[in-house]
Amino acid sequence: MTKRVGFFGGTFDPPHLGHLALAKLAIEKAELDKLFLCPAYSAPLRTEPALFSAMDRLRMIEEICKLDRKMDIWDKEIKLSRSQFTFDTIVEFKKHYPENQIFLLLGADQFSRLKQWYKPMELSQLVHFLVFARNEEGMPSPPLENMEVTFMENALIHISSTDIRDKLRNQVFPDKLLPVEVANYLKQKNLFHLN
Repeated sequence: MTKRVGFFGGTFDPPHLGHLALAKLAIEKAELDKLFLCPAYSAPLRTEPALFSAMDRLRMIEEICKLDRKMDIWDKEIKLSRSQFTFDTIVEFKKHYPENQIFLLLGADQFSRLKQWYKPMELSQLVHFLVFARNEEGMPSPPLENMEVTFMENALIHISSTDIRDKLRNQVFPDKLLPVEVANYLKQKNLFHLN
């Protein structure tokens, strides 16, 4: 029987309650057997460097994955110690799960920019996209033909990693925006006194 496997990539700088809510919604609504969270070493389309180190972001995702037996971590991008395109990551991922159907989680903002990605057509042949609303504007039209897409009906989550990083830089600890496990990690490692 073909398993339904989700793939949720991102910088996760840091992972917050919004990420966790989308992960749980995907597992439930898309009936995923497993969801892999993949922290990027760095994001190809992102200009600013990550606030937290790759290893700290990996550890924070590991803490989140302990919350649900259906969540697991894909750490190959971090282990490469370099930026990698989603297409290349999914090709490698599919080698490990050749019989499974892969569902790629994306925000509507990233989905609308898909044509700017590396090998978007080839990527669309490998995955079924699960697209989440990010704001009130509604969902974009599929940017490519013959894509498998499900537009998820999700509550809008008004949490952004950018806002969290700004609070941390200003010595404000955003407890209510982070999973307890992530907040505890930041405190234990004394990572929130950042300028």
